Amino acid sequence: MYHAHFHLTQEPFGVSPDCRFFYQTEQHGEALATLYYAIQQRRGFALLVGRPGLGKTSILVQVVQMLEGKAEIAYLPHPYYDRSTVLESILLSLGLPAGPSLAQSHRVFYEYLTKLRLSGKTCVVLLDEAQDLDLSTLEAIRMLSNFETPSEKLLQIVLAGQPRLAETLKQPECEQLRQRMNVIGRLEPLADREVKDYIEHRLNAAGSSSKLFLPDALEAVVAASHGVPRNVNTICFNALTLAYALNRQHVGFEDVAEAVRDLDLSVELPVVLPSKSDPQNEAPASEPSFRPPSRSPRPAVINQILADRILASASAPRGRSALH
Repeated sequence: MYHAHFHLTQEPFGVSPDCRFFYQTEQHGEALATLYYAIQQRRGFALLVGRPGLGKTSILVQVVQMLEGKAEIAYLPHPYYDRSTVLESILLSLGLPAGPSLAQSHRVFYEYLTKLRLSGKTCVVLLDEAQDLDLSTLEAIRMLSNFETPSEKLLQIVLAGQPRLAETLKQPECEQLRQRMNVIGRLEPLADREVKDYIEHRLNAAGSSSKLFLPDALEAVVAASHGVPRNVNTICFNALTLAYALNRQHVGFEDVAEAVRDLDLSVELPVVLPSKSDPQNEAPASEPSFRPPSRSPRPAVINQILADRILASASAPRGRSALH
C-alpha cells in the first residue's frame, strides 16, 4: 500500500520467512552453520531453541535452501500429528505412500532411505514448533533415528521450538532422546545495534535505505521490540502505514509511538526531541519535547485517511494504482 509512496519495490517487513530478507547476525549464522554441519556429518539429531519471533523458522528455511540437491527434506511446520501419525506425516511430506500398517510404513521408509543413501543423498526431517509435541510423540520420533547403517544415520532430524521444548527434554522420560542431541543451536534477542542493522538490511533489500526511519524512530523501535525480529517487523510495518497516511516522507518517533500504542505493547519509550531533519515531524515551538500521550486522537483520523486511499485504489482503472 505504501510501497510507491516510500519508493519501495516490495514489502520490507513481511510476515513470512522470505530468504531475500534473511539477516544473518552472528548468532543466526552460528545456529545455521551448526544445523547444517550436523546434517552433513550425519549426526542424527539436532536441536534449535529460541523464544517466539527470534527467527527459528527463517533458519529452517535457510537450511532447506542450503540442502537443495543434497538431501530430500520433509518439513513439518505444524505439530498436527501424534505418536501414531508422525511417520505418515513424514511420508506424505516426502511424497511417499503410507503403508496399510505402521510396520509396513516403516518398511517403505527404510527402503526409501537406503536407496537415497546409495544415490549419495540423505533424508532430513525438520520439525518446527516442536515444543507442542507430547512425550509419546517425541519417543516415536526418537525411534525413527534407529534407521541407520553401521557407519552413519540414514535419517537426520531437526527439532525446533521454544524454550519449553528444552524443558521437556530435561525430563527423565526423555533421557534417551536427550542423549542423542548431538548439537544444539540457541537464539537470543538481538542487540540494539543488530536491530538497527536488521531494519537497514530489510529496507535495502526492498529498494530503500535506513534513512527512511529517522534516528529517534530507530531508537524507539529498538526500545519497543525488545530485540525480537517479529516485533520489529510488526512495529515498522505499522509505523510506515501511519507515516504514509499522514503523507510523511520519513518515519519519525511519533509514528513509532503511535504504532506501539495501537499494538497495545506496554513499553516505556524515551522522551526525545523531534527530529529536525524532517520538517513534517517538527513539533510546535511551545512543545520542547514529545511524550506519547496515554490516549491519542489520531487513530480515527488515520483510519479514515487510509480507508479513503484504499477505496480510491480499488476504484482506479486496472493497471493504475491511486496509492501514491
